[in-house]
Amino acid sequence: MTHGQPDDLSLQNGQNVSDQATAQPDGSLGTPAGAEQKVSWLELFFDLIFVVAFDQLAKRLGDSVSLENVGVFALMFTAVWWSWSGNSTFAARYGNESRVYRWGTVAQLVSMAMIALAERGDLEETGGFFAVAFGLNRLIHAALHLWADRQSPEALAYSRAVAAAAGVTGALWLGSALLPGGGRAQLTLWGLALALDILAPILIRQKGLQALPHEAHLPERVGLLQIIALGTVITEIVSGGRGQRLSAATLLPAFLSILTTVALWRLYFDQARSLPLLAAHLAGRVGSMLAWLYGHLPFTLSVVMLGVGLGHGISSGKASEIDRFQPFVVWSLAGAFATLAFLRWNSRRVAGQRGLDRSLVTLLAAALGAALLSRPDLDTRQLHGAAALLTVTAAVLVATDPATRRLGQLEQRVSEVIEERAEALQPEGT
Repeated sequence: MTHGQPDDLSLQNGQNVSDQATAQPDGSLGTPAGAEQKVSWLELFFDLIFVVAFDQLAKRLGDSVSLENVGVFALMFTAVWWSWSGNSTFAARYGNESRVYRWGTVAQLVSMAMIALAERGDLEETGGFFAVAFGLNRLIHAALHLWADRQSPEALAYSRAVAAAAGVTGALWLGSALLPGGGRAQLTLWGLALALDILAPILIRQKGLQALPHEAHLPERVGLLQIIALGTVITEIVSGGRGQRLSAATLLPAFLSILTTVALWRLYFDQARSLPLLAAHLAGRVGSMLAWLYGHLPFTLSVVMLGVGLGHGISSGKASEIDRFQPFVVWSLAGAFATLAFLRWNSRRVAGQRGLDRSLVTLLAAALGAALLSRPDLDTRQLHGAAALLTVTAAVLVATDPATRRLGQLEQRVSEVIEERAEALQPEGT
């Protein structure tokens, strides 16, 4: 116990880490807990498609600041993120070395490229194409899980349930292609299909205990996606400055925006990112794991929207244009801080810690501070300067918080316990 904070992960039945077994069922298709599972070159290639997908969505959002366009952007972004999540969690649950997974990922990669092609255009013309491409993506995902239930019988209930959900939603997406492109009926059906897809793992979470994602592989994939999203911000900043004459007046907002991006990177990677997943392996706390995974959707969305606001603020010299894109900076930054606060709270809850620590208070205060930036009428340099000051200050306070270090040490200790358990369960001579 350090300063009133637990040093052990609270587990079921009041046990701590050292008392919990981490056995992997015999014949399991996935990588056993504690064993190494590296991100493959194919997975990296698959993730690179999302560089294009995020860039196209950012450009689509920048075309119009209307609430309708923001809503369509959020809907399409959720679909793109869910496609990435499905492939990443499948690889983390069932392994990434099988031939079927590799060919399935190639097929999903092609479908994602088709989705990216349809993201920028007018949905009246491209809505049907987007729906067909995403519907095929879901059907491929369903087929992968049907294959998994034959290879991993202990996870039969979970894989079949996911396959059924993906199959139904895939059919809904394909059916929506017959509706008028971009119309209310088509968008409503998209929203319904996504809601069913996202709710399915929550409703069947206890069935997933026999096929938990690898405790190191999934956080690595999630971290890679956040780097891609932060890279989108840099792309928007550079694109915004491309049409401006290089001078101190134009370089300063770009420099401040890059500082904001770097500080967000530090804030995210300073967190104990694997604790909820480790708790699922050691204590069956699947709900905390799903909260951790799903919490990355609003964070990634906020980061990409922030890039649009920063980039357009740099590119436009007109006060009216700056005012139009100011909400994309302040509310997206507030959303990023709020999501980081939620992820911090979730990790603390998993570790058995109650109340607020300095980092959690800092993140909540930063979210409020970012929201308050919507009230004053700020020019580009003032707005970007305030955003940079807020983000850098928060990053310093979180990085120097002793509670952050303790959570990291706890995460490392739990990981070592899982590795020791895995080694103890291996037959002699292997």
